Amino acid sequence: MADRIGCSFILVLTALLLPVGTLAAAPRQPPPAPRVDDGPATLQGLWGTRETDVAVFLGIPYAAPPVGSLRWQAPQPLKARRGLQHADRAAPACAQDHANVAWYNGVARAFGRDRSGLAEPAFSEDCLYLNVWTPDPNAEAHLPVLVWIHGGANKVGWALEPNYDGERLAARGQLMVSLGYRLGVFGFFSHPALPHDRPRSNFGLLDQIAALQWIHEHIAAFGGDPNQVTIAGESAGAADIGYLLTSPLAERLFTRAISESGGYLLADRRTEADAEQVGRRLAKALPGHPSLAGLRRLDSPRILAAARGVMAEHEYGPVLDGLAVPERPADAFDRRGLGHDLLIGSNQNEWYMYVDEAPTTLDTTLAPLPVAARSLIRDRALAEPSQKHANDVAEALIEMHCPTYRLAAAADRDGHRAFVYRFTRIRSGPGGQALLAYHGAEIPYAFDTHDEWLPMAPSDRVLTDAMAGYWTAFVKTGDPNSAGLPHWPRYEAEAPTVQELGEPLGPVAAPDHALCEALAPTLYGTAH
Repeated sequence: MADRIGCSFILVLTALLLPVGTLAAAPRQPPPAPRVDDGPATLQGLWGTRETDVAVFLGIPYAAPPVGSLRWQAPQPLKARRGLQHADRAAPACAQDHANVAWYNGVARAFGRDRSGLAEPAFSEDCLYLNVWTPDPNAEAHLPVLVWIHGGANKVGWALEPNYDGERLAARGQLMVSLGYRLGVFGFFSHPALPHDRPRSNFGLLDQIAALQWIHEHIAAFGGDPNQVTIAGESAGAADIGYLLTSPLAERLFTRAISESGGYLLADRRTEADAEQVGRRLAKALPGHPSLAGLRRLDSPRILAAARGVMAEHEYGPVLDGLAVPERPADAFDRRGLGHDLLIGSNQNEWYMYVDEAPTTLDTTLAPLPVAARSLIRDRALAEPSQKHANDVAEALIEMHCPTYRLAAAADRDGHRAFVYRFTRIRSGPGGQALLAYHGAEIPYAFDTHDEWLPMAPSDRVLTDAMAGYWTAFVKTGDPNSAGLPHWPRYEAEAPTVQELGEPLGPVAAPDHALCEALAPTLYGTAH
């Protein structure tokens, strides 16, 4: 007994003499994985790596896999899931080629990196999944919701690209969702043999609507408010948002919208007959000219290869189908306005990374336009300091800058608030001089997800904090202004201003506004 008492005394004395903190050196137990009860299912996610207080739920299915006989059908309801469901790993991206990684690699090379380091996910037609980032996975939280629709010409891209990581935006007090949707020949296709008593095209757009419906029904369980949903997207994702803004199938599924470099949809005039031509051309490109049933039996790599062979330059996107898209969005906005608060803008040099220095490039850009529009745009373009700048500004005016004003005016005319930006920030170094304020350059600033190979100056940090703050405030209130940020005036057609996002950071007179007003009727009106 004495030996035991002595031993205990020695242990206690040793503990008292140990340096402070030695006893606390035991490994800290990680918190349990976040869980959400969603009806009969419990979803288990993981904690964020950048923001460890943000709960992340990955690869949540929102519709049945569109495979086999469900290829080229509207998304079908998902069978109810029960019990514990793991939501801690990415789902496959929708079937596509390798162009998305090639784009990132091209940007990385301009900034002195051989490759971007972006790893391709698995590609599959079984891809109708979404991801959720939430700072408070509690059904009583009632957080505003930001839904991200990725770009990529409706042919490539996926919901979990590194620039779309939602942790840092969620840490600012909102819930974020990103979603996958069918792309290219799988998402924007039709065929004469498809039945006329159900949707026959626009499958990618219908996927987005199905995801919004899932969000409306389920997001409260993750802490979101289904009555405070903002849809946001860039490039093709933003153009698709233009269709969602006018689709009767998307009514009441969102509250406001953010459109980044996607106004070009105003010139769209695709019909279901155009989508049927995709189906015919695809069949003719394959041995035996298979029927619709035969096309459905082929695997996705063969379908993709055939589509690339005969439609490499085809522009995929929504078409007039009388259902999801009952009329051209441009006509709908002209007649009824735009019934949502809107944050919208474009980048100063949208096409600079794509155009060459040939004078004939400008001629090719202007050739399809009415004569009066050609003259106005040519005069403006040739005022630029080089032919490459001229080629860029002509495309950017037609596809991005002028449509932005048109959409903002439609919201203003309907009594809703519109806030317009022009992103002008050019990164330092040779990459910045090679690409300028390029298409997609604003995304890492808005998400605070800068790739490690992008140069970061102190002014880039300031702009990031401002843009992430503007986007968050708009999601929460419909107004990007909040304490500590330079004021962003509402767009008004009588005295139009835009918020310059660059150096300086603040409002400026809307560039080329009078020119765009003169061009709009011929470029986007019904007659053209």
